[in-house]
Amino acid sequence: MGTPKYNNDKDYAAFASLTAPLNMFFLVCLVLHTGYLITFSMYHIDIMVIFDLVGIILYATFVILLKYFKGTWLACTMLTIGELFLHQLCCSALFGLEPGFHYLVIPLIFLSIFISGKGKMVHVLSTLIIVSASLIFICMLVIFNEYDPPYSMPYAINTTLLIANCGLSFFVTAIFVSRVVNSIDHKRSELDISVDQKIAAIENMQHQIIISFANIIEARDGNTGKHVIRTSEYVQALIMELKRNGDFPDILTNQYIQDTILSAPLHDIGKITIPDAILLKPGKLTEEEFNAIKNHTVNGKKIIEESMADIENEDFLNIAKSVALYHHECWDGSGYPYGIEGTDIPLCARIMTIADVFDALAAKRVYKAAMPISEVFENIRSQRGKKFDPIVTDAFLRIEPQITEIAQSNAD
Repeated sequence: MGTPKYNNDKDYAAFASLTAPLNMFFLVCLVLHTGYLITFSMYHIDIMVIFDLVGIILYATFVILLKYFKGTWLACTMLTIGELFLHQLCCSALFGLEPGFHYLVIPLIFLSIFISGKGKMVHVLSTLIIVSASLIFICMLVIFNEYDPPYSMPYAINTTLLIANCGLSFFVTAIFVSRVVNSIDHKRSELDISVDQKIAAIENMQHQIIISFANIIEARDGNTGKHVIRTSEYVQALIMELKRNGDFPDILTNQYIQDTILSAPLHDIGKITIPDAILLKPGKLTEEEFNAIKNHTVNGKKIIEESMADIENEDFLNIAKSVALYHHECWDGSGYPYGIEGTDIPLCARIMTIADVFDALAAKRVYKAAMPISEVFENIRSQRGKKFDPIVTDAFLRIEPQITEIAQSNAD
């Protein structure tokens, strides 16, 4: 009575376990009708002997079909419903009962198949439907019905056969229905996990591509790629602190946080348009050269628009463009490229600004030496409300130990 085996069709194997309880159903019916056949033979009730002989042949055929031929759980379920309904009608007619509305209780059992969900209450509700329907049917069939069977057999034996027939039929059907429900829930859970894993893999691949792209760009001005890692981790630590502290609750949704973290490596993507002579110049830049540097913000936005136009995640694209375009804007309006101020600067860019400035001061560049971290934090503190958003600055200063750890563990 184990799960039937079917070649190597893995798609069907997912449903093959559902045929095991149905196989048991037909095997139990096979044994039950064999007992009926023996009982009716002893009392020489030919019509019932013929009925049960046909039943034995049919159930044996069903068992063989399930064992060696393919099908689906839906077909198996429909076969069970039809067999159970017709079986009860035929048996009741042969037992001398008149059909009544209580036969409508039979399909009620299968309603529990469509009760989906997890938890004890769902299981209890499904079981309650099966047990209630079974008891109602048996009570109405055996106790509240007057019947006159077309054969002579002791009342006790006749009633026992009725109860055994109904009880065992409902019992194995309940097991089958339970297996269907559990299997559907299990497959749904597996599918959800599979989808989540694939989404996570795609997002990770996307993130790695972005990181690699950003590292290639950063390598042009002598950086080792650690700038991208550090600033991304600063942004992540800072935005999570803002979230934890309850700042900007209307903006900092989980999706906004995720998109901002993913966009951080792209903040300087526009540097790819700046000539090496300017980007790698060790001395002070001329005004014309500095204006060229400023253009990396506008150019970065354009690059993202053009190179990522096919990405369907519009929210991510908007945040990525804002980070690239506005990460040099200042809270007091003294930044570039547009000189906007305050909350006119998108929050994602205000977060990126402080992370980028901190790393620019704390790391060595071709045109300057690294500043001690303690002095960098003093500089950040002095720019609160000037270059940086006050709320963002306070959050950054609250996680000073974490920022320091990131800077030291990812030092060039």
